[in-house]
Amino acid sequence: MKANRWIIAAALAAAIAVGCSRQADIGGTGLVRLDERVYAWIASGPSSAEGLGANSGFIVGDESVLVVDSRFTYNHARQLLEAIRSVTDLPVRYLVNTHYHPDHVWGNSIFRAEGAIILARPETNIEMERFSSVYRDYYRDRKPDVFEMIKDVEPAFPDSFVADELCLDLGGIEAVVTYFGPCHTAGDLVVAVPSKRIVFTGGLVSNGYHPNMGDQGADFGNWLITLDRLDDTQPKIVVPGQGRAGDAGIIALQRSYIVDLTGLIVDAIRRGKTLSRSILEIKIPGTEGYLQANLLPFNIQAIYRMKAFEVVAPRVEMDIPTGFTVSDAAGGPDAGMVQWIVQSDEGYFELELSWQPTSMNEVILEDIYDRIARYAGLQEGLYDMTVEGSRKLIVGEEAVPAAYGSWGYRQGTGTRGEGAWLWTMTLMDGKVYSIRMLTNAGNDQKLEEQNIAILEQVVSTFRRKGSGR
Repeated sequence: MKANRWIIAAALAAAIAVGCSRQADIGGTGLVRLDERVYAWIASGPSSAEGLGANSGFIVGDESVLVVDSRFTYNHARQLLEAIRSVTDLPVRYLVNTHYHPDHVWGNSIFRAEGAIILARPETNIEMERFSSVYRDYYRDRKPDVFEMIKDVEPAFPDSFVADELCLDLGGIEAVVTYFGPCHTAGDLVVAVPSKRIVFTGGLVSNGYHPNMGDQGADFGNWLITLDRLDDTQPKIVVPGQGRAGDAGIIALQRSYIVDLTGLIVDAIRRGKTLSRSILEIKIPGTEGYLQANLLPFNIQAIYRMKAFEVVAPRVEMDIPTGFTVSDAAGGPDAGMVQWIVQSDEGYFELELSWQPTSMNEVILEDIYDRIARYAGLQEGLYDMTVEGSRKLIVGEEAVPAAYGSWGYRQGTGTRGEGAWLWTMTLMDGKVYSIRMLTNAGNDQKLEEQNIAILEQVVSTFRRKGSGR
């Protein structure tokens, strides 16, 4: 990566450029002048009318202008363009998309019409192609008032892709566009003005907003590393993806948010708290006034699912098929549970393994029936589990008792669905392991049977961890 040159340039700027320009106003919203050549557009709030809190900015050279992110709707983009024109008539040559989320890229067409070359990562292009219609359908079906604002938007995809680093000479000032790897999304870009010690972070930093940590391309470990690298450049002004511009301290606040939330979640898992319980109980000290609090449950879910299996660390393993993801877990190696799910063309699959110390010498069918009854009771009457029979099941290399039947959501729950289940228990190394298998194939009995057979095959690979097959 060529980012070292950026760090060196920033260090030199720190030595020779501090105090050469007027004090920047970094406390306001709307058009904020950071320097005689660098401006931010800071959203006034998190509502759709305000652009979902997403910030933008622009850098003015002697020859051309570079824009950072194009905002949520055409009207928002036009508002940004008007702000640019209030400062300069120079051509907008470049538009950098820091990532693919609609509130940062759906105004692209307005700047393409101005002749701008749209720059982004290949991952951003892929995600724009994949999810633009999904977002559009969501707004149409769930938020018609917002859909009215974006119904004319046609996504404008990138014209050129950024590798690790791209230096752009705008005439008298240089912008450096850097890719540090996946963080907030798979394709995050950072735009820096080294000579001014100003950095636009995109979604890597939020200030007074809960960040969005739920993207499938996110990498929390690299996110923390990248925040450290940004802090090492000693920026004077940081323009976050959401919230007001500030000094380097807001990078540290973002880092603390991720570290603190991860610590709270790991502790919850170790104390046996499920995901649903954690979502209800976990709060991050110091973030009580943060905007977009609706993102906190998604952030908890994202970190929980990333850390759960690592924390519970069962002493057994199975060959979990590709596509199955950890959806819940709690406890630790001595007593705990982990659940995997997948939704595919063949239907919905759910596989749950739980374990605890035991003095049992043998598992009998009544033990399984008791476990089923207690499980149904813990679900607070959400659905019925009907026992239809029993048989032997191969778990590892042993034939053990198993019960099977059908399930369905109870009337009055507001949820519809039904399918088949299979449940077994086995002993190993002083612990009893309970394995619950469930599938829903939309009333297709043949497919239900095929899906249960797939789950049976997974369970047949049950073994002591590290023992091989």
